[in-house]
Amino acid sequence: MRQDRIPVLTWHGYNVFGNTYETNDLVAFADDLVTISEAGFEIVPLVEVARWVRGEREGFGVHGKPVVALSCDDGTDFDWRDLPHPEHGAQKSFSTSLREFTASGRFAQLTSFVIAAPSARAQIAHGAMQAQRALNDDWWHDANASGLITIESHGWDHNHPAVSPVIQRAQQTGDFFAINTFVECDTHVRAAANFIESRSGRRPHLFAYPWTQASDYMRFEYMPQHAEAHGTIAAFGGPSGYVTLDSDRWLLSRFVFGPDWRSKDGLLKILRGSLTA
Repeated sequence: MRQDRIPVLTWHGYNVFGNTYETNDLVAFADDLVTISEAGFEIVPLVEVARWVRGEREGFGVHGKPVVALSCDDGTDFDWRDLPHPEHGAQKSFSTSLREFTASGRFAQLTSFVIAAPSARAQIAHGAMQAQRALNDDWWHDANASGLITIESHGWDHNHPAVSPVIQRAQQTGDFFAINTFVECDTHVRAAANFIESRSGRRPHLFAYPWTQASDYMRFEYMPQHAEAHGTIAAFGGPSGYVTLDSDRWLLSRFVFGPDWRSKDGLLKILRGSLTA
């Protein structure tokens, strides 16, 4: 079997609607790490997948095994800290699950796409996260230093409906396709990267479009034409699917827990679908 397309898997740390696999991304993540290992896949850093698409490295073949990359969105404190959920009690963070998984010598790294603007994070935490103050940046530096979680960019304010004002010129929220001018894109990408670097000690190399949405201007003009200035090497969004050498590096696909799989069998189908005879 060979692998010429790579699955990138994504979870959301605050998607906690119960304490079972199907209802809790944190529970699912811990179980999915085991499934990935049992299926014979090795985990590689997401940035290396981007570099592969860019032609900056050859194929993987880690220990002769196929590979998968892991990511999570929004940068909630549940990525890094074990915390109580207001309805469903104590929760084990992505970080703790990674530590437990790697304790036996297996490698794992998770890319966390975080929202930059402190005011936006505060408003989202209050308006969309039951007033739980769980969108902080005081753990970003430790995460980067840990080797377990790498901090990357999810934009300035997510153009989130709970945020006011937003960068979008007409205050049209809930739609990242509406980010389609130089000033809007530059704030979400370059300014956000500057802020994240100041808090995390490392400049983001990757970008994830909120709601997977990229306007034509952002994808085809801003991202490639201003790459040297903003420093991003690849961006993730668009329809679910695998990353291949033919993928557009400004719209690399991912699979998301919930919409794309909700069971061990569903995950195995995605993993096996990356292999060809």
